[in-house]
Amino acid sequence: MLPVIGAVRPWADPSQTAIRRMPALARGSAASRYSLDGLWRFRLFERPEDVPEAALLGATDGAEWSTIGVPGVWTQTGVDDLPHYTNIVMPFAGPPPALPERNPTGVYRRILDAPARRTDDRAVLSIGGAFSVHAVYINGRFAGYGTDARLASEYDVTELLIDGANDIAIVVVRHSAHSYIEDQDAWWQAGLHRSITLSVGPAVSIADVRVDADWDPDAYRGTLAVRAVVAGEPVPGATSVRVTLTGHGLDVGTDRIEVDGAHTDTYRFRDFDASAAFGDLAVEPWSAESPVLYDCRVELFDAAGAALDVVNVRVGFRRVEIVGPDLLVNGRRVWIHGVNRHDHHPDRGAAVSVGDLRADLVQMRRHNITAIRTAHYPNRPEFLDLCDELGFYVVAEANIESHAYNWHLCDRPEYRQAWVERVARMVERDRNHPSVIMWSLGNESGYGANHDAAAGWLRRADLSRPLHYEDAIRTQGWLDGGRHATDVVCPMYPSIPEVAEYGRAVAEKRADRPFIMCEYSHAMGNANGSLADYWDVIHAWPGLQGGFIWEWKDHGLRHPKAPDGRLHYGGMFGESPHDANFIADGLVSSDLVPHPAMAEVAWVYRPVATRVADGDRLVIENRRAFRGLDDLRARWALIVDDALTEGELDVPEVPPGQSTAVPLPVAVPTDRFAVLTVTWETCADSWFAKAGHLMAADQHVVDGPPGADARGGSVTDVPGVLSGPEPQVWRGAIDNDGFKLMLDRAAAEPLGSQWLLRWLKQGLHSTPASELIDHRRVASPTIERHTFVVPERLDGLPRIGVRYEIAPRFTRMRWLGRGPGENYADRNRGSMIGIWESDIDRLPYLVPQEYGLRTDVRWVELHDPRTGDRIRIEAAAAPFSFSAIRHTAEQLFSVEHASDLLEHPSLVLSIDAAHRGVGNGACGSDTLADHEIRAGVHELSYRITAHTTSNSVYRQDRSAAL
Repeated sequence: MLPVIGAVRPWADPSQTAIRRMPALARGSAASRYSLDGLWRFRLFERPEDVPEAALLGATDGAEWSTIGVPGVWTQTGVDDLPHYTNIVMPFAGPPPALPERNPTGVYRRILDAPARRTDDRAVLSIGGAFSVHAVYINGRFAGYGTDARLASEYDVTELLIDGANDIAIVVVRHSAHSYIEDQDAWWQAGLHRSITLSVGPAVSIADVRVDADWDPDAYRGTLAVRAVVAGEPVPGATSVRVTLTGHGLDVGTDRIEVDGAHTDTYRFRDFDASAAFGDLAVEPWSAESPVLYDCRVELFDAAGAALDVVNVRVGFRRVEIVGPDLLVNGRRVWIHGVNRHDHHPDRGAAVSVGDLRADLVQMRRHNITAIRTAHYPNRPEFLDLCDELGFYVVAEANIESHAYNWHLCDRPEYRQAWVERVARMVERDRNHPSVIMWSLGNESGYGANHDAAAGWLRRADLSRPLHYEDAIRTQGWLDGGRHATDVVCPMYPSIPEVAEYGRAVAEKRADRPFIMCEYSHAMGNANGSLADYWDVIHAWPGLQGGFIWEWKDHGLRHPKAPDGRLHYGGMFGESPHDANFIADGLVSSDLVPHPAMAEVAWVYRPVATRVADGDRLVIENRRAFRGLDDLRARWALIVDDALTEGELDVPEVPPGQSTAVPLPVAVPTDRFAVLTVTWETCADSWFAKAGHLMAADQHVVDGPPGADARGGSVTDVPGVLSGPEPQVWRGAIDNDGFKLMLDRAAAEPLGSQWLLRWLKQGLHSTPASELIDHRRVASPTIERHTFVVPERLDGLPRIGVRYEIAPRFTRMRWLGRGPGENYADRNRGSMIGIWESDIDRLPYLVPQEYGLRTDVRWVELHDPRTGDRIRIEAAAAPFSFSAIRHTAEQLFSVEHASDLLEHPSLVLSIDAAHRGVGNGACGSDTLADHEIRAGVHELSYRITAHTTSNSVYRQDRSAAL
């Protein structure tokens, strides 16, 4: 049994949040810090009750002991305890606070040679993060117990350390009563996933520094208030603090300020603290566009003037406020171009490095993302340091989610302390970061007295930031609900009409809070349909400021003992219950490779937009709040039919948030097909990209007749075409069509989009299209004409078009249409019309599904680079959509994991008269009506020709098809 706490089992008690844990305050930087990261000895037990006292002290060289890395999670090391993915339901049966019979418990052991200490030094052990709860023992003696897996727990171990070798044991219990409020949409993992450190420094030291750095946009001046709290018992009248502010030409400071030590002065004594204030400071403001930071140095001195401690804080001067329906930063309305982000690495799980954090932020900024919600917990502390430095707006969220028991725990008194403490500890750790512009009370936990208790504490503790909590408005209404817990209307997955209606309510003075979606546009697989439609509405109505896409990264995990390197989703570790690939819902892959939808994200979040007005004027809109456009270089390109001309665009000064009009750089024909493109690139190298990085693009399109001429031949005369055209109505169902890995659940709950279930009942996946619809083909020596008649019962098909099989030697494609990447009818405004060229697409998604489409295509060529042979398909009427991939729709639907997908013997070319949009049906609104395929008549006509250099190759291709 664990000494001291074994009999009372605090891990089973939701009211027991910590034992002997220190407050979550800043620590003095004068202390010597010793990293305990690295290799530890490790042993896994079935339950915390099974851990004997002998496991905490003594030999660790037996066969039952192994070596494990810290930080890390043991669920990624190959021991008999693997990751478990669920979204809502708990991984074990309840009700709260009941725990499972098997509750894996790890004992971490290592030897620490005690550093040299003075008699008045204090030693503090910091446990950066542990899933789910932990207990600490030094030389077999109990040091402390802590909960909250996403914030550090610190313990005073001064009296426990001995000179020489010290045996440290950390016991980590995987599941606890507090697991019920850590029920986030992520992998359930276990272990010490953040750093362990030992700090040794003076007992009388700086315990906490609070900086309030305000900036007045009217006066263009800043003010700074600093409060330093001293640990220990400083000598009254003999201990002092000095504050200095430097940076960007500023150098101001105070004389030594006496620390209040009169603790016996009844009523007057507040704390062992000292305060300083600076006014009328000529400082530059901090924003995500210009993240200017200053250095604040707080020094503590003893009576003799010797320095005892020093804390350095990086300060950003900025003001966050809500005025009417607008969230303002430094007096200006800012767009929330945001994403939700988890800590995740495909090999290390939640144990992310500082390099991982920076890599995420680099990739975000390359795609114009400037705001982050820390879903759904505080990230490791270096993350906010980086956001301060690089420039991101952050909604900092407390580690509270009781999704499975959404309405139960938020009013339970035994969880009240945990609620308030988790919010308070987050604020106390992160309050000095200028990047944090809102505090969030957590996620999907209902709305109850515990939320109001936490909000009450926060509103008293920090008046400089608004509060955010989604369930308060979901349960009590957008217009006037949940005001005590949230200052913003922050819904999840609202429909576009609902967003517009709130903007209308603001315009009509029926609503008065900013509207910022905490989650929207669910990025699961081939997804993010109608993202631009959302932003059309956001830009059109007052009070609407944007939101946070769900989510940043896929959460695929590699199996620690699998040599194939496959990325796993829910159920692939053998766990039950699970939510399959609902964990693969990111804008980038688990390895940080952007998914095709990122082009649309970068476009809707672009910092500058252009449009043609009155036929001869180019309107330039600066969507930044604080900066001009002098860091960007603009270019124009004009395509007329297939001819391209281009040049530099002379750009005048465009102030932040304003627009200006300039003459068109070139005349655009109005009687022919023409496309004018304006692009904006970075002028210089930056922290996120080299010079020339594309930041924005817009187009003005003049429709004209298709470019097909009278030349050509019938399909039977085209070398390289092995078969086709065959009518096609099926696509490899995307996650937004329905969950093919969870069909039974989807039918029973219902869960996600129901279109896939409907299509399966109609036999779209197994019945030849010619038996489902009326298909009429008229093939002449010059043009292929197809007419498709869709009956009412099949209203809402995935696609309507034809399919060819092409010789696999055609490995390149070139086209005039939208690109360069994959795009769909409701996700193509960020894909510019141009003449593009690329290799044949590869599947970009973890679960096989429809991919690779290009829309608004006037012609496409398939190339054999070895021989120079080309197959050309030209639109004879309306533009078409096409994809050229290595898999059939049937293959994509039948296979559950990308690694199991085999290439088809032929290149599969699809030419579509219409293709359903991708929508947001996995979690959100269905595909909009404008992007669905209606019953009725659809037509497709094109010319297919060959440009070949080898008849022998043609004969070989045809014979291979027989």
